[in-house]
Amino acid sequence: MTGKKILLAIVAVSVLGLAAAIALSPYGKKEGFAYPLMKTSVEINATPDSVFRFLGNSDNARRWSVFVNHIKPLNADSIKDGQPGARRRCFCKGDESGRRWDETITEMVPGKKRQLICYAFVDFPVSAQGLATEQLYQDLGNGKMRLTFTFFFKDRKPSLIESFCMYLSAYRVNDIFVRNMNNVKRLVETGT
Repeated sequence: MTGKKILLAIVAVSVLGLAAAIALSPYGKKEGFAYPLMKTSVEINATPDSVFRFLGNSDNARRWSVFVNHIKPLNADSIKDGQPGARRRCFCKGDESGRRWDETITEMVPGKKRQLICYAFVDFPVSAQGLATEQLYQDLGNGKMRLTFTFFFKDRKPSLIESFCMYLSAYRVNDIFVRNMNNVKRLVETGT
């Protein structure tokens, strides 16, 4: 096999690998949504209101998050934590060095939905403007509910590079979301 054919084979395999990574990514079109997003859910033996209150308290993040060490409310003197307009800073390390970002709660329907805009990313290999996440709470009856976390670009179409990065980074974000939601499930169901 000549050098040209080997190079062509390497390029072809690389393109196919990237195409497969994008096609299988947790990020993309989902039923019921008009825009691409990452969506992860877990069923919890609790009421939507109790899980909503638990996640609305920034102090609880240190108990359930595998990525965030702690969250510091930034305007708690004027807006209650977990309410629309509340701003908070998320730190990955206890000493508040390294990776961090800010969030503002933009939408809230008690016991149903909380939406946060994420911005001011520090020490991330890539970041983008207009990223949002939602916590969706669905009552399943009989003391059960479905908690869903989403991650998407809000109110704007991402560039080709941003979309590509989102398709690839969604694998890591989805893994974090799954572990976080399983921790929320365990903590809420056991009352610890």
